[in-house]
Parts: sequence; structure tokens; C-alpha cells
Amino acid sequence: MCQYKEAMPVPRLYPCVAEIPAAIGKTQTEHFDSGDEYIYWPSQTETAPVNTSAKTLDETMRENFREGGFTVVGERELYMEVMDTATGLVWMSAAPVQPADFEALALDDPLVKLGIGRAAMDRAAFHYSPGASGKPVRERIIDGRLFINVAAPQAQKPPVVPGGPIEISVDKAHLIGFAAGRTVAILSLPEGDFVEVVGDAGADDTLILPEGARLRRIDLGQPWVVSLPNPTRTFFWFGQQLRSFQGPVTLPEL
Repeated sequence: MCQYKEAMPVPRLYPCVAEIPAAIGKTQTEHFDSGDEYIYWPSQTETAPVNTSAKTLDETMRENFREGGFTVVGERELYMEVMDTATGLVWMSAAPVQPADFEALALDDPLVKLGIGRAAMDRAAFHYSPGASGKPVRERIIDGRLFINVAAPQAQKPPVVPGGPIEISVDKAHLIGFAAGRTVAILSLPEGDFVEVVGDAGADDTLILPEGARLRRIDLGQPWVVSLPNPTRTFFWFGQQLRSFQGPVTLPEL
């Protein structure tokens, strides 16, 4: 860091200055007589102050993360889920997978495959497993892979309109984050807004929406971290590409 000379009798006019005094109207090769006036030229390499008030997505996620929670590896990648039919608990792969992994997954009773889908968020974590607040997220090995207990489906409602989504109330403690610069899809209903959690917007124009709903998109200027309510109200379209919106959530200030 550049330093000011202790004998400098004038106020510090610049945040950082060059070390070598240069006489006014002279070059550094000319004779410099004692008593000549001189100035300190601002350093040409000094950069403007950096605004450190804006937090990164990872910093905001850490601030909202609870002890004992589980941070999911990966970003907008594929994950697979299975259900334990004896308990009704849903287990998700703790790391990204490929479609071939889901096809090859070997399960023993009472486990059954639920599906494979692409995460819509850039970061995800779970505070705790269903019914176990204050305890570490449950983990288990299934067919050689680490799975975590992320959800327990509750009441389900069939589509209100033909081809529309299934509505499921889910017991889960889900923390999700979206990076600054993202465009995020929102399902808006008269009773609230629901953020995309599974799938991408590629086929959103073909979705049959619930009555009174509309799809819109918001552009994020800052990272957005959401702790979904528990229970979470979810809307699922089950087709060739799984799609889901969940909430309700409070939208960020734009």
C-alpha cells in the first residue's frame, strides 16, 4: 500500500500517491533545488474503491443456513428421488446424476423410484429432515450412493383443469438461492407467488396453468435466497420434463 511521508505539511488530498516528489515544471532528470515547490501526483495504478456492501450468493446462503443442515452439491443439475413406501419419506441423491444413473438404480423394498429432475436454483440446502427440527439431516446409502431425506408429501389435490398441475403439500425445510443476473420464472396466483424449483423455462409456454394463474419472469440484480415455508405448497407437472413451482414466497425488490 502507498504511504504518505510523515513530514508532509499539507492535508492528504489523494487516497494514495506516488512515492517520489517531482518539482513543478521540471522533469526528474533536471536539478532539484531545495525549496522548490513540489507536489505528489496520484498513483496511476490506484483503483476506485470497491463496494463491498453487496453480498455474494454463497455468503447469503451461509447466513441463512442452520446448524445440522445439509448443503447439496452442484447447481442447476439433475437429481433423482426415491420414496420409502413404509414411511412416506422422500430421499434425494445428494449429488448430481445422469439419466442413465436413474435407469440403473437398483432398489430393495420398500423403496420405489419417484423421478429425476433438474434443479432450477443455483444453490440449495435443507435445514433438517421432515419431523426432525434441530437434528442433522438424515442420510443413507442407496445402491452405493448417498441420499438425504428431504421431504414428506402430505395432502394432494388433482388438477383443477385437464392437463394442469397436481398440487401437493410437502413437509420440508428447503433453502434455495438464485444468482444475481438470473431470470427467474414465477407462477403468480391470486393467493401468492410461487418460484420455480424444478425444471427450466424451455417449455413453460405449453404449461396448462391453474385457474387465475399467470407465468412471469423477474430479473435479479442481486442474489436472492428463499427459505420455503413449511409446509410448502407445490405445483407439479409430470411429463417428459418435470416442472414445479413452490411457495408461496415474497419476491425480492427489483
